[in-house]
Amino acid sequence: TPPNNSITNSPHNDTRHLKIKSLTRRPILKFSMIGFGLFFLALCSSQGKTVATETKDLAKASRCTCDQDNKPCEVDGYVGSNIIYEDNDVRIWNFTLAPGEMTSMHSHDYDYHFVAITPTQLEVWGEDGSRLFDFRAEGVLGFKLAGEFLEPIGIELPWPVPRVHAAKNIGPEAYHEILYESKRGKEAGFIGYESDAGEL
Repeated sequence: TPPNNSITNSPHNDTRHLKIKSLTRRPILKFSMIGFGLFFLALCSSQGKTVATETKDLAKASRCTCDQDNKPCEVDGYVGSNIIYEDNDVRIWNFTLAPGEMTSMHSHDYDYHFVAITPTQLEVWGEDGSRLFDFRAEGVLGFKLAGEFLEPIGIELPWPVPRVHAAKNIGPEAYHEILYESKRGKEAGFIGYESDAGEL
């Protein structure tokens, strides 16, 4: 597997390793999961508007097998395994993925950050059923919506990340993350803390 803090760009089984700046040593990691959640919630204002599918309309998560048959999968809104907290401003997901397990093909409809509690190597697949790349999911990473793509916050990636994708755990251990979605509209901006990599 690629070394820590690396991403492999291999749409055609290319094994080049590309280094990126990681956020794994940010001070925020000193907080516990609960502490981080309370910190994030405290920063969110009570104003803003929902710009995506309501939780009650998510229905059931769809199974995706594009890693086996390279065929497109049904798209849903499950960016995690289950919702552990939600109010008018944020939606917080618990997300676990066993070795070899794949998420549904899902759409990110909000700006978000995630904290990788137990890191792993994740493989990312596009809406058309093609493999895009794999990367080391660790530390704290964030993304903003930019049309049909996700713009990384605080790091630079060598290729665009589509907002509709699926991910597969190709590491040897179970993966665990907590994902925080900001339900504020884009015109209000994403709320977070200031770091030397920019506003999160």
